[in-house]
This record gives sequence, C-alpha cells and structure tokens, in this order.
Amino acid sequence: MRIWIAQINTRVWDLEYNEKKITDTIKELWKDSDVIVFPEMTTTGYPPNGLLEDNQFVKDQKGIVYRAREVVQQVNKDLVVILGCVDYDTTAYHPSGQMIKYNSAAVIGDDIKIYHKALLPNYDVFFEQRYFTPGTRNLCFKVAQELTWTVTICEDIWDEAYNAKPIQNLWNKKIDTMFNISSSPFIGGKLNERLALLRKHQEKNPMNYVYVNQVGGQDELVFDGGSMILNKEWELIYFGKTFEEDIQIIDTNWQRIEQSARLEDECKDKYGNILKATTLWLKDYLEKTWIQNVVIGVSWGIDSAISAYLARQVLPADRVHTVYMPTTHSKSLEDAQQLATNLWLDMKVWEINNILNTFQDYQKHLYDKSLDGLAYENTQARIRANILMMMANQTDINGILINNSNKTELALGYGTYGWDLLGGLNLIGDMNKKEVFDFARWINKMEGAEVIPNNIIDKPPTAELQDEQVDPFDYDLISEPVDELLFGANPEVIAKKYNIDIQEVLRLARLIKINEFKRKQWPPIIKLKDRSIGIGRVWPIVR
Repeated sequence: MRIWIAQINTRVWDLEYNEKKITDTIKELWKDSDVIVFPEMTTTGYPPNGLLEDNQFVKDQKGIVYRAREVVQQVNKDLVVILGCVDYDTTAYHPSGQMIKYNSAAVIGDDIKIYHKALLPNYDVFFEQRYFTPGTRNLCFKVAQELTWTVTICEDIWDEAYNAKPIQNLWNKKIDTMFNISSSPFIGGKLNERLALLRKHQEKNPMNYVYVNQVGGQDELVFDGGSMILNKEWELIYFGKTFEEDIQIIDTNWQRIEQSARLEDECKDKYGNILKATTLWLKDYLEKTWIQNVVIGVSWGIDSAISAYLARQVLPADRVHTVYMPTTHSKSLEDAQQLATNLWLDMKVWEINNILNTFQDYQKHLYDKSLDGLAYENTQARIRANILMMMANQTDINGILINNSNKTELALGYGTYGWDLLGGLNLIGDMNKKEVFDFARWINKMEGAEVIPNNIIDKPPTAELQDEQVDPFDYDLISEPVDELLFGANPEVIAKKYNIDIQEVLRLARLIKINEFKRKQWPPIIKLKDRSIGIGRVWPIVR
C-alpha cells in the first residue's frame, strides 16, 4: 500500500488558503498512490476555537470537502483522500442556538464517508467539549486490494482516561491499517510518548498504524509534525520531519531500517527542539499576521539576549530593531554592544537620564520630594516601555514588541507592571531562569562561537535600576521549585525535595499567589512544557 503523508501547515480562518493547499497537494501527489492523508481539521486549521460558533464559517469549510472530491474524481477515481474537517447537523441545535458539530475525518473516494471523533479532550489547551459533540461509531472501509482500513482522530488513541474505547471496538474487525490524523502540540518528550502509545495499541491489535500530525504555529501553540508509520512487525518504517512541512510517499511493504533511534535522539535534544519550536512559532506568527518587524529592548541581561538571538534566526538584521536605554546606573553597554555586533544588529543607544530627571521634577512639584525606592525604579522601566512602544508604532517599522520575561520571573511577579509584561509576543516565557542560562550556553556550543557574550551569561543577574543592584534570588536553586509551586505543589514537599528552608519556600509560594493579577497582563507565550505558564493555566486572582 502506497501512502502519501501530507504533513502540512494550515492557517486558522483562512479557508481559501487551506483549500488551495489541499487541492494543490492532491493534484501533485495523485500518481502512484492509494491514499493521501492530511492532519486533523485541515480545512479550518487547528484550533479554530470561537470561529466554530460562526455557523457560516462551519458551512463554508465543509464545501472544501465536496470540492476536494471533485478534484479526486478528475485526477484518479481509485484514489482515497483522508481529510480533517468539521461536520455538522442542521437539524439539531444546542440551547445556545449553535448547530451540533463534530470534529471529523472525511474519507473521500467514490463517495464521501465521515468519521466523527469519539474522544474530545477538554484539558490543558484543549476545549473541544465546548464546541463539539462526540461521535459514537467507528468507520471501516475497503480500499486497494480489498484491504480494510479505519480512521481515528488524535485523542481517540489516547483513551486510557476515558470510558469510551474507540480502539478496542476495532480489535475483532481484521483491520489492515489504522489512520490517525492529529493536531498534537509540541511539548518536550512528546514524540516518544506518541510512539510508545502506538506500540501499546499494536500489542493488542497488530496492524499498520499511520499517524499524521499537523505542523506550524498558531497563537500560543506550535505543532511539531513528526508523523510516523508502524508496520505490522512493529517496525517504525517512517518518521517524518519535525517543525517543518513534510510530504512523503511510503509503501508499507518496504523493508526499512528501524527509525526509533533517530526519534529518541531528537527527543533528547531538549534545546535543539526549543530552538526549532520557537523559531517556527515566531516565523508563523509573523507571516500569518503580516507583521514585518520586531522591536526588542536589549538590556544587560540574558533574557533579551536570547530574544534577540531567536529573532535573528527568523528575520534579517534590518527587520530586528533593538535599542539600549541606559541611565547612570547602567554598567553593561559594552556587553549589549558586543551582543549586537555578534548578531549583526544596528542597535540604538538612547540615554534616558534627561527623561528621568523630568519625572523627578514632576515628583518634586507634586509631593515636594524626590522619586525614590520602588517608584524610582519603576519610572525608569516605564520610560523604557514608552520608548519601545513608540518604536513599534512608527509607520516605517510597524512592528511587534518582543517581551523578554522568563517563567521564573513571571511566576514570582519579579517585573514592573507596564514594562516586563509589555509586548505582543514572548519567546522564552515557558523557560525558567536556569533553563534560559543553560539555553544560552547550548547556543554558544552549538554555534561554535561566543554568540551570547559570556559576560552576560556569567555575571550576576541585575535590573541595574540602582547602583550595585542584583536580583534577590538564587535562580539555580529556586527555578525548578517555582515551576512546581506554580501549579499548586505542597510547600513542605518542595522544601524536602529540593533541600530548601521551608520559610523560603513559603515566601516563594506567597509571591506566586499575590502576583496572579500580573500574569493576566502578559502577551502570548509559546507553550513548551506539559504544564505551561501561559495557555492552559487558568487560576483565580482572588483566592
């Protein structure tokens, strides 16, 4: 059996773009193939979320399925195309007035057969029970050589936590091949989990398993591809590219070298995957929103250095606009200039002492005293924030501001309201501070050069808002404990696990609690972890 894996990058809402992508792929691949398989919800892009409440949008995307059938009939009547879409029932409505809808797979050949996804995830970043009704029937169909095939959708194979078992219902049906079309977001180690899951199913029901996953960035999510095929002998005969489109023809009768080692090696490459995930996400976000430029406040610290490096992996230097805004407390101009030189950036240097003195004058006029303490520090930060937004809004730039906050600082509220939370995108917000430093070291090792100046990596972190100021945390010690406290871990357990004084752990837990309101202000953060600080974490402010 010859299978074209169409691991493509679709666009949420852009039905015209998605349809062209689908039809162009069919017209290009129809020769010498039995089936072409696309990812989950190819017609709409994934996840469309609230767009599914627009009944006209839902009806329009279904038209793509019928027009795709016309293309199949024109090019090869023996061809089967499996296409992710949304099905609906115009005779049944929810109390809200919304049509009954199904996350579906259209099996397109002589006619169109529709499978409805049985297991609807409703956790973390998934909200499918809000929009869809679960299917109740399996779909088996005959194809080339009178083989029996079946199709499932993403969560259907992750059935351990569900009462319904759509895979078990197929055990006695003599299935030759199961197709699972997915939109599974990237998190570290997920590739191995997918392979292990398919092999677990194969223990109970040996067959060819064809897993086709989406690739590309959408809002806070990035989809890593990594489509795979296991033959009946448990061999991984195909492992697709990760973090890029991949269209390949696979014959399940071929004898191929086991590819599990390559998959496992990729899973172990933690920072290599983070680099590919963040750059794909940034590239897609900019392209899909037609944003041409980014603005970054380059400081003396590691966080902005990583943001600038990531931006340069995606954009030419003339589209990455950086500015360093020192005061009398700033001692790191040489480090910032070295970073800009290494990345071929034309960094602006704008001193803000005069603006700060103007605020001092206003303070004396209003309250007859000088700015001091937190007010003095925050004023510097907010001056910088206004300059950065001014740059981003200029018509000749018309860019988006990159936020430089990391997970540890976001969790603890260690950042100025209106400065450290400012921006339109955050590339490092799901990495804790220790990981940010480790990532910088990995970049230099991978590049074979000191791209991120070692002085930025090695010196104590500082906001440089006062003379001789350093951050009040040991990030090597607290980064991982804070990750766990952020999701409700017991402080006593954390104190014992990491050998930290219980009073310090309680202080960290209190900082997380009282700064929840700040975390409602941040821009989109790419999800990199199973438990992300951004999308999927919904905690009350008042508790």
